[in-house]
Amino acid sequence: MTGETEMTELFGAVLSRHRVNTGARWQNAMWALLLAVPTGWLGLWALFSADDGRSGGGRAIGLVIGLSLGALFVAVTQAWRAVRGGPGEYFEVHERGLVHGSRRGVRGWEWSQVVSITIPGTPRIHGLARRLGNDYRCRLVLDGGTRLHIDGHTPGASGLGRAVLAHSPHARRLQGDEWQDRAGGWFLAGAVVFLAVGVSLVSYLVSHADEDAQNVSEGVTMAVGLGLPVCAVGAITCIVLYVRHRMYRPR
Repeated sequence: MTGETEMTELFGAVLSRHRVNTGARWQNAMWALLLAVPTGWLGLWALFSADDGRSGGGRAIGLVIGLSLGALFVAVTQAWRAVRGGPGEYFEVHERGLVHGSRRGVRGWEWSQVVSITIPGTPRIHGLARRLGNDYRCRLVLDGGTRLHIDGHTPGASGLGRAVLAHSPHARRLQGDEWQDRAGGWFLAGAVVFLAVGVSLVSYLVSHADEDAQNVSEGVTMAVGLGLPVCAVGAITCIVLYVRHRMYRPR
């Protein structure tokens, strides 16, 4: 750990400075939490107070609880990023290295210490991704195992990433999807599993459609309500990943 002045002496003049917008992360965490708390309370209240056993109501409860869990996940991840970086987090590109300031102090690395640079080849450009800072993602692995994460909440993030690439031609260049090459046919197998489970859930609903509502517990209908969208999303994701793997794999 050294001070900012010493960093300039060690790594040369500052070429660019990028101060992370930590406030946006806290705002995202707050709004996500404001969504998670009432929907979670509503879902739990409906779950424990419902006694008519209607399958439609159970599916609605499952969807509400799923929405609450998704919002809670966003709140936790955004808050964690804000806490990890601290209110004054920044990146500096110097002539001879990269400097990162965070709640843990100021650290610097020479360009030769950059081991790998991971930048996804297909950026997410929709509005929600921009809001959450996921429209640009860059992960740096440095000597000693240190990892730095640059996202869309860093002004000029893409320029920062290009600067690191330009100064570290020796570093391993990754796109973050290398694991797909190892997965291969497991994507197709996963899609089959998700589809099989989804078909089983639909068959269950059809076979119990004419039964007395009291014979189907609210917990079962809620589980079906959660399971169907999960299976649908899982199957679609696996199929897309499999097709993408087949299209872009090296030949």
